[in-house]
Amino acid sequence: MATLEWEGKRAVAAMLERMRAGVLRPDPALSRGAADARDWIIQGDNLAALATLMPDLAGRVDMVLIDPPYNTGRRDWLYDDSASAPAARRWLEAALGARARTLSRQDRWLCLIYPRLIMLRRLLAENGVIACCIDDHEYPRLRLLMEEVFGPENFLATFVWVNTGNMDNHSRIKTNHEYVVVFAREARRFVPGCVIAPQVGARSKLRRPVIRNTIIKNGPRNPISELVLPAGFPASFENGKIAPPADAGFWPRFTTPIVVRAGRLARPVALRSGWSSRRQCAAFIAGGFRDILDRRGLKTRFYLTPSGAVFMEKDRDDQSSHILSVLEGMGTVQQAAAGLARQGVRFDYPKPVPLVRYLLSALCARRDALVLDAFGGSGTTGQAVMDLNAADGGCRRFIVMEMDERIATTVTQPRLAHVLARHDLPGAGLRFFRLAAPPC
Repeated sequence: MATLEWEGKRAVAAMLERMRAGVLRPDPALSRGAADARDWIIQGDNLAALATLMPDLAGRVDMVLIDPPYNTGRRDWLYDDSASAPAARRWLEAALGARARTLSRQDRWLCLIYPRLIMLRRLLAENGVIACCIDDHEYPRLRLLMEEVFGPENFLATFVWVNTGNMDNHSRIKTNHEYVVVFAREARRFVPGCVIAPQVGARSKLRRPVIRNTIIKNGPRNPISELVLPAGFPASFENGKIAPPADAGFWPRFTTPIVVRAGRLARPVALRSGWSSRRQCAAFIAGGFRDILDRRGLKTRFYLTPSGAVFMEKDRDDQSSHILSVLEGMGTVQQAAAGLARQGVRFDYPKPVPLVRYLLSALCARRDALVLDAFGGSGTTGQAVMDLNAADGGCRRFIVMEMDERIATTVTQPRLAHVLARHDLPGAGLRFFRLAAPPC
């Protein structure tokens, strides 16, 4: 397996193993609602906070959704996106000593992200997933880094989020996309959520209550066999006669007319073709034309059409899923920032709630999931969790971490307190913790 090497990699890995858990001290003035509320904001360095959660939550987090610094070098807004913030520099100097001052910007970013991914993997449940937002600046390195930490066999997808915001700028090439890189703790245990991508139109067959497909499989390009439909086999029309096909390209082939009376075959007919679902059709016949269950437990039936083709029909259940890797129509950072401004909160580049809500729904099927965001920022993940619970009656909980005290107290907490009050769910609450250093 290919691995990524950079200056400081071994030093930060060694530093990780020497870390001691801190202490979470509740702040009653910034907490809201129930005293034992399960939704938390933790203010403090996220690596130390992750170590503090480890004894109780190792292997219990269902989904990690993080939006780390993109390492664009920007420092002209509320959040330093350069991997050179004072707290980051202090941590790097503690791990690497004087060498930390000579690292390239990419090396610094990798030194910060690598140990955090390791800790997040330890917290993930066996069927858990991690989704990491990024843009072109660090996407190539992030993908290799996540393959090393989570294993290439556990890669699920790279979503491309079409961020159709303000394109009226002077860039030579207008970039209107970002990425969401998704890995599972164990891919074989991953269970997708029951969602249909919003760009799938209202008239799409995916939104119909039944699934219909012909069981004629490529005619002669697949092994041909005979399927005998007995008298009484259902038809999609009431009465009629179907003559043997004159077109040599029509399948299935049959040599005697097909007669239908009162929606049923009047006499047996032998059809020849390549087939899909032939065994299921035979089971349907053997069961007296009563619905059978397929491997997913969907009720399935078969019938003859006026052309002579045989169709299979399944009742679509509430577990349908159609997840596309291109994410469109999920808002923009400009719209998200404007929404926060209406609440009296300023944050320049928040992720849109519809995007995060969709990722949670698509990647985490559990309605009692524990969701962790180690780069909490404006608190979009927390709002998405509360919105989903209000919509479907779920009892998901979140833990949101934010290192910057100013952001945690003037952006994250006010926003989530506002959402909590708006939903006003019985027993709901929000606890605010400050991370203190471990006792000597």
